[in-house]
Amino acid sequence: MHPDNNQQASGAPRRHFSANAELRSPLRYPGGKRQLVPFFVDLLKLNDQSPLDLFIEPFAGGGAVSLHLLAAGLVERAVLADLDQLVYAFWHQACFKTEQLVADIAAADVTLEEWHRLRANPGKTIREKAYACLFLNRTSYSGILQGRAGPIGGQKQQSKYKIDCRFYKDEIIHRLRQIGQLAAEGRIAAVRRTDVHTTVRWIEENYSQSRRLYYFDPPFWEKGERLYRKAFGRPQHERLAKLLINLEAPWVLSYDYHDEIIELYRTSASADGQASSGLVPAGAPRLHTTDLVYCNRHERRGATELIITNLSNVPHDYINGT
Repeated sequence: MHPDNNQQASGAPRRHFSANAELRSPLRYPGGKRQLVPFFVDLLKLNDQSPLDLFIEPFAGGGAVSLHLLAAGLVERAVLADLDQLVYAFWHQACFKTEQLVADIAAADVTLEEWHRLRANPGKTIREKAYACLFLNRTSYSGILQGRAGPIGGQKQQSKYKIDCRFYKDEIIHRLRQIGQLAAEGRIAAVRRTDVHTTVRWIEENYSQSRRLYYFDPPFWEKGERLYRKAFGRPQHERLAKLLINLEAPWVLSYDYHDEIIELYRTSASADGQASSGLVPAGAPRLHTTDLVYCNRHERRGATELIITNLSNVPHDYINGT
């Protein structure tokens, strides 16, 4: 293990969860993609990728898709990576120091004072940062860790919903222990604090012989700076497009829908390269859209999601345009 960057699981004996098991992320994440789980389930089956050896999320965030696919036995192992030091710390502790994080959550004083303390100083150690990440995520508006988001219930706590209304300790601890079990069985193969380019390079160097699928869920094109501590500007979006256009391993990308993204991938694509089995020609990704409904106990709002992939077959039950 790198002293402050990455952790890999040991080759412990694996025990698969029931196909009917459900594992929800302890994190509430802006633009969380749990609604895309049925799409991925059918995508894997349609492209003869199930069970998959390795599922990679270079922008792990809440990790909702990875957790469900692992719990359902549709993927053997997953790699989670995130450049945000708080998010990385959370996944490190949840996977490899589970009971430490469980103890911290069990002892948490879910108050406005604790929220302000952690917002001002999330700590220095991985353990402290992991606790701060989970606490602030469960007590801040929409789970946003970025500094502009306030506490649930507001600073005066006069709302019907108070700061602790999403802090279900027993349920959070249950989810953490499910994650810890997966990691102990070697099914969360690694947790990494690396950027997307480093993550892809590391995977291709170490898992090139595995049947693998990347799922890229980068920061939103619009308003990303309001939602993420590690937002993207246009140059970062352009670099990601170039990376994916030249990546021959199977991949899926999801974005908030914008014409600029469609144009970016169309103009970045080239016809060079040969298609691997089951893939469209390198440099010619397929663009699709699907409708999602994001909701919490306060509101429901619809959004059109842009799905881009180099896989040949896409489950059209979830697609409303190409």
